[in-house]
Amino acid sequence: MDIRNTPSFLPAFNAASASVATQNRLKHTPPADEGFNLKEAIEGGKAYQEMQDQRDAEFGKIWSDNFQNLFKLARSSEDHLSKGFQGFEAFKEKQAARHTDIDINSLDVALVDGQLKLSALDENGQPISDKQLASIEDAFFKEEGLARSLTLGLSELTESIAHSTSEFFRDYDLEFSREGIVKDGRFSLNDLVQEYNQYFEQYHKDSSERGTILEGYDKMTPTTEKYKTFSERLERSGLEIFATLKFAHERPSDLSNIYSLIDLNA
Repeated sequence: MDIRNTPSFLPAFNAASASVATQNRLKHTPPADEGFNLKEAIEGGKAYQEMQDQRDAEFGKIWSDNFQNLFKLARSSEDHLSKGFQGFEAFKEKQAARHTDIDINSLDVALVDGQLKLSALDENGQPISDKQLASIEDAFFKEEGLARSLTLGLSELTESIAHSTSEFFRDYDLEFSREGIVKDGRFSLNDLVQEYNQYFEQYHKDSSERGTILEGYDKMTPTTEKYKTFSERLERSGLEIFATLKFAHERPSDLSNIYSLIDLNA
């Protein structure tokens, strides 16, 4: 019988090995420096680790709170902009019938100094007259629901992107006017449509989706072809990822700045 297989061998062997290891460690460990206090060093290490854990927890909370706000704002903005875009397209059709000399596709709306401002070009690519613009704006602001949807949508999207790109992920540099509306929007409506379409086509360039029952489940259609209009694409993909990924390059990557602010506010 091999003694190494007996129940009493392994505990004895392990104890002997541990004893030898301890003796070797003590033999090769230099004498402690008289100025070195092991207990203080251990306590200091624990205190540092506790501080680091607290900083990490604070950073995690900031990150979590920020992105909850980002997504909340983006979803709310999506609802307002979906209604606002469709309403503005209908408004443009009315104005096209009344102002035949306008390039109706150039009719745009932006949030400037806390208020919606319209702009348009004539058929020659020149800004329309102040009188004509005032007439169009007068008709626009009579549609109060449309104006409110676009105001909230453009404002909330701007704030959502600011959450995504600010250094401390919550301390962003935005000016607000009345009722929490940002002073200047990140996009005009036309600029947003252009930027979003570019993002959608890039993000979904390699994706396809299965067809409906009528089309046949075996039919695969590129996502960019299945969803062609801004409204369809907005409903398909929303604004959360757009507000996060599209502007990620603007976000500072040095986390030490965030930790410095955490320590400063501690």
